[in-house]
Amino acid sequence: MEFQQLISALERPEAYPEPPRHIEVRHTHISVVFLADGNVYKIKKPVNLGFLDFSDPKDREFFCHEEVRLNSRMAPGVYLGVVPVALGADGLPHFEGEGEVLHWAVKMKRLPDEATLSEQMRAGKLSGETFTALGRRIAAFHAEAETGDEIAQYGRFDNIAFVSRENFEQAEPHIGVTLTRAVWERLVAGNERQLARFRELINRRARSGMTRETHGDLHLDHVYYFPEKEPPHDLVALDCIEFSPAYRCTGCVVNDMAFMCMDLIFRGKGDWMTLFADSYFAATGDEEGRALVPFYISYRAAVRGKVEGM
Repeated sequence: MEFQQLISALERPEAYPEPPRHIEVRHTHISVVFLADGNVYKIKKPVNLGFLDFSDPKDREFFCHEEVRLNSRMAPGVYLGVVPVALGADGLPHFEGEGEVLHWAVKMKRLPDEATLSEQMRAGKLSGETFTALGRRIAAFHAEAETGDEIAQYGRFDNIAFVSRENFEQAEPHIGVTLTRAVWERLVAGNERQLARFRELINRRARSGMTRETHGDLHLDHVYYFPEKEPPHDLVALDCIEFSPAYRCTGCVVNDMAFMCMDLIFRGKGDWMTLFADSYFAATGDEEGRALVPFYISYRAAVRGKVEGM
């Protein structure tokens, strides 16, 4: 069955274990998400974008399991498992079906869109105190995150240089569409200057265990805030990078928190970014890492620009 036919067939209420009253389908560059009343089913597109490859069905299944494993750290109880998309007795695909498996899906509890930090910010429901608490929450997550020699390799300078340069190589086809050549060249040159400046510090932090299995995609759309709940269930982060440890573990822990810093600056909330960063570093005691925040903010901005261009 062609992928688009599969998507269309899964838009039927009958394709679900409990037919929902309403189904909403959302597309990202790598996934299709089916929001059905209280649950969400997410399947991976059979795409190869260079920095990720979901073209093999076995890889799509594997990375579904990785998504559940990794996201359970910052979203306990939200990710319910991996379920088959299988042919039913009617000859059509069903989520959690028992016939021939056509695809695999991540099953999740549905969280309200209005609970994301981005939506609450638009509604004027947040304050700087939210980001002070988030700084402590991310610091605690980083302190518990896995590390070791295999993970440390992703924090070494050679890897940082590769992935940061790769951003601009993959964005080059967008020149004239999403950015000018002059801006692209200025960004490439600035990136090279900062790589030269921080080479020794980056390698030293990789050797000292500051590279950890972090979230990798920590921005306002992925963090949900439930002020009525007790910590750590008041701040929940979804959608970490599951498809590549090289991207999930890139650099040191500062690279992970810098994505939130970048997003706050982008949305005109530099004062909240300062509160978030100060809270994070007060909790970690990692004053050495502060020097890397501007570099990793620029790296995260390049990642986001590249993806938006795609």
